[in-house]
Formats: sequence, structure tokens, C-alpha cells
Amino acid sequence: MRIRKRLPALLAAALPAAVTGTGLAAQQASPAHTHVAHVATAFGGTPEGNGLAATASAEAGTALLHANFSAGDLSDLGAMQRHGGHVAHLLDPTGAGSGPGLGMGVVPAVEGVLRHIGLAAETEGASESLRTHAGHVTTIGNGILEVARRAAEVGRRLEAAPSIRRASPLVAELRLLVYHLAEGRDVNGDGQMALDGEAGVQQMEAHLYLLLEGEALPRELR
Repeated sequence: MRIRKRLPALLAAALPAAVTGTGLAAQQASPAHTHVAHVATAFGGTPEGNGLAATASAEAGTALLHANFSAGDLSDLGAMQRHGGHVAHLLDPTGAGSGPGLGMGVVPAVEGVLRHIGLAAETEGASESLRTHAGHVTTIGNGILEVARRAAEVGRRLEAAPSIRRASPLVAELRLLVYHLAEGRDVNGDGQMALDGEAGVQQMEAHLYLLLEGEALPRELR
């Protein structure tokens, strides 16, 4: 399964050939854009070679699905436990067994986004636009990691819950956290979506699109 996310193209520019591995431009591509490509379009360390951002988004979407499954029947402790474990695995499979999804997890994928977007911004010759949007992505990504780790812990507690009475409030907490990391959440109720601590994967993607546009690269995450 290939992951592909596309917005209407505003630019006619093609990816640098260093990303695609062909053509004379392969010798001229910006080193910063190589790191951007790892985030946006292709990275050998992801399960299917997709970009780190699309991989994080796919794992977050599946986690949201299983968080909702956990609330499907609040009289079925086994189902709540099972889907709680699935969410934990989808968010951070470190030290866990197998589960649904791609197998990478939101936390490792977002850590990869932050690593490579940081390297892009630190590259000599990186544009001011790239540095600015990379800073926004970094702020959002750090918030996502915090929420994802909290949600993974709640998922593990739900998986081990000894009774429906103990499990039910964990289901509600888990769904709230996973919605937050996937779609963002106005935590303080001020009507704004702050980058720091409130934004989620959707908002991270939006700022990556802005970064790509600023660098005259296709507005595509796949």
C-alpha cells in the first residue's frame, strides 16, 4: 500500500532530481531539500519507503480508528482491552508485540520528521522560509510526541484494566488524546489552535505544505 496525500498543485516545479535519483539536477539539488524529501516523499527507514510525515499520518489515522473501536461496546471488557493495546502499539510499538498499522508508530515517525526537518533547517544555505516553517513543524511535532506518549500509556493501562469500571474512563481519556494528536485540540478554549501543545498531525501537515510551497517543491506528502 502506497501512502499518497496531495493538495491542488499551485506550483509547476518538479522535485529535485536528487530526490528521484535521475537527471543532471541530481548533482545540483540542495542538501536541505534531501532532508525535506525524507519528511515529505521518501525515506528508506519507513516500512514502505514513504515520507516520514505521511507515515505518521497513516499511523495516527489507524490509531484514531482503534480508539473509537475501544468505545464500540462498553460492556465488552475484552474488546476495550484489545483495542487499547492496538492504540498503544500504533503510537509507540517500542518493546511491544505485533499489531495493526504499518508497524512504525506515530512516535518514531514524528521523531524522524523532527530529526530531518531540523537537519534541513541547519543546512548551510537553507532559506529563511525553510527555517521559519521548520521551526513551526518542530514546535507542533514536539507537542504531538507529548500527547502520543501520554495516549500510549493510557492505551497500555486500558489493555491491563481488570474491570469494566476501571476500563471505561480510560476509553474516554484515550479517545480524547488520540483525537488531539490526530486533529489538534483547542485545549484552553480560546478559539485558537496554538502550535505549542494544541496542534496535531493535521496542523503539522499544513505547515509542511507551506514549507514545500516556499521551497518551490510540489505540495505533496506521500
